[in-house]
Amino acid sequence: MKYYHVDVFSRKPYSGNGLTIFTDAKFLEKRIMRTITQEMRQFESIFLYQLSSDTFRASIFTMEEELDFAGHPVIGAAALLHDLYSKQSEQNIWTIQMNAKSVKVKTARHENYYSAQMNQGKAEFGTLLTKEQEIEYLSFINLTGKDKADNLPFQVISTGLPYLILPVKTESLPKIKVTIPDFEKRLEKIKAKFFYVLDVNHLQGRTWDNFGLVEDIATGSAAGPVGAYLVKNNLANFDTEIILRQGDFLGRPSILKIVVSNEGDIFVEGDVCKIAIGELLVNGW
Repeated sequence: MKYYHVDVFSRKPYSGNGLTIFTDAKFLEKRIMRTITQEMRQFESIFLYQLSSDTFRASIFTMEEELDFAGHPVIGAAALLHDLYSKQSEQNIWTIQMNAKSVKVKTARHENYYSAQMNQGKAEFGTLLTKEQEIEYLSFINLTGKDKADNLPFQVISTGLPYLILPVKTESLPKIKVTIPDFEKRLEKIKAKFFYVLDVNHLQGRTWDNFGLVEDIATGSAAGPVGAYLVKNNLANFDTEIILRQGDFLGRPSILKIVVSNEGDIFVEGDVCKIAIGELLVNGW
């Protein structure tokens, strides 16, 4: 089985967020998908099989679990599908079906890279933290009340995966680290899956796995909630492109483009460049 390695949210190779893509995975068991993802050691891998000329079923895995929805794998996969199935076309539209939702992804071919824009749909606004909860959750990431940005709220927002958005000051971003072993359970209490720390002044973000062991380079599934948060709190305008940076602390600078339409649909866009093609062997040699 062939697989492909791409970098997402960058048009420059060996930047952005790496991803492995398997395009003919119809008969792979879920446990095998997870094992392969652990072998690849990317933040996520995506496994596809074709349903029609422009529609694909997708399973997305981190090294720990399957995700019902994720951003950078969908954007990376759609760009690769354009390269594989409609390379002569300047633009195309793909439907990616996941466990939680189906999304439309518009792709465009450029000279040395592709761009892909995903419609994440409308945001769902969840738990709004109390002042006491804000201090508590800041302490979970090595921060205090002094690190909070202005009087902005901490809120859980989802476009497929619920993120707790924590706005902080610019100088607080380098200090972040997860300080408790059961952060995932604490997030479950407020109906969040992950957390995203946002420097609202410079529009730069950071997030980790819930054990605090691996920082994500660029998080497409968080970009939609971030865009919704910024517009709701009058920090950005409808129908205006928002540029979110991530990955600078890892030496993998990434650019995520977000537009929140007047109708409420949220579009997340990123560039994608192909790095390598490999072949997965059944029985080793």
